[in-house]
Amino acid sequence: MSDLELDPDLIATLRAVERHRVEYVLVGDVADAIHHHGGGVSGIAIVPGSYGRNVERLWHALDSIDAELGSDGRPDARGLDWRREDLRNIAPCSFMTTYADLDIDFQPAGTNGYRDLFEDAVRHQLAADVRPHIASVEDLGRLSRGTPPAALPPSSKPLAGLPRELQNLATAEIRASRARTPH
Repeated sequence: MSDLELDPDLIATLRAVERHRVEYVLVGDVADAIHHHGGGVSGIAIVPGSYGRNVERLWHALDSIDAELGSDGRPDARGLDWRREDLRNIAPCSFMTTYADLDIDFQPAGTNGYRDLFEDAVRHQLAADVRPHIASVEDLGRLSRGTPPAALPPSSKPLAGLPRELQNLATAEIRASRARTPH
């Protein structure tokens, strides 16, 4: 990783999220730029933990930076008041904030969400008080391709009928059993 210098508006957005103790993994342009020593950055993309208290912290962080649904100066076409919605129900979504646009997805294609990405993420110091978990290069590649994690069965359709919590438990058990199996 590099000592990349990010736009102060990007740092301010991440600072607000960290100040509210939101658990998340940084993905997208910023994570890619960190791994590849620079590059174009259009905004911030995160995968937050989807448990209730974390979603509430994220809600407060968004409120603290005057977030509005939309991106690139255009309001979201759905016309939703995000303050009256469960963020998990409207994600993936983009927010315009006081500082920078922020994309939120609790379970991007090719992943099982925060816990999946967190496993291989590393912390990276971006400012004195901003030290997010950054998705691994492999996970960023998986995200861009929408490819499921290598540890999952080739088809996750058998799990599709289960609630997300049970899918996550089943996935964790599959990973654990594969780790115990000699190769």
